[in-house]
Amino acid sequence: MPSLTRKRPRAANRTVAVADPGHLGFDYQIRYSARKTLSLQVRDGSVRLAAPHHACPRELQQWLDSKLEWVRTKLADQQQRQLEIPHRKLCQGETLPLLGRSLELCIEQTGQRSRSSVQLQGDQLRLRFYPNPAMSHQQQVRGLLEQWYKAQARALLAAKTRQVCAGLGVQASDIRLRKTISKWGHCTPAGVIQYNWLILQAPEAVVDYLVTHECCHLVHLNHSKQFWALVQRVMPGYREPRRWLRDNGHTLVL
Repeated sequence: MPSLTRKRPRAANRTVAVADPGHLGFDYQIRYSARKTLSLQVRDGSVRLAAPHHACPRELQQWLDSKLEWVRTKLADQQQRQLEIPHRKLCQGETLPLLGRSLELCIEQTGQRSRSSVQLQGDQLRLRFYPNPAMSHQQQVRGLLEQWYKAQARALLAAKTRQVCAGLGVQASDIRLRKTISKWGHCTPAGVIQYNWLILQAPEAVVDYLVTHECCHLVHLNHSKQFWALVQRVMPGYREPRRWLRDNGHTLVL
């Protein structure tokens, strides 16, 4: 008769907050899991260390000390990028970017209940709306601007996507807009291409690069050499707008 053995319960994942021991200049978190290796991530001004369940805290501290220069550089870079993010007041006379242009915001509150509107007239973006007592002035302006940017993005990105796809001999199954945090675009295995509509605040060459990038994923759903060779063939000068998006994407906010 086979012996009955009880399986050892699997250790639960856990996260431990560690205060600065005095020489780091930052606090950090350790995420313990079933992984076998160590990894380090600096994101949004926070330092996160991923480690196996059996890792010794003292050894983890020593390993983190060996990465100290890299961590401090990352934290400084992220702090600088945070300072570069515009703080939109969405008030009269403020400027907003659109495909490399600067648009002056002109706001008119009507005294009669009428349909709200946003119209582009030259280099002026004119908003007209009846004040809603349940919303702040900024909330109403932001809502109208989001609707307008999304409408422009939906039309322009769809047209550009169809054009690039035609040249590649492929077709996207759907084109969608999403305000994502970490990605400007995404192509799913089912051929659905998603764009962050805030990309319209970037120069048009950057928009063209993003569209090219995602459409090429319909051919190569990876970032292999073949993928980048295809991007190069479709858009020979893609490196400069790609660099612009990497260096300035965090400033595209509303």
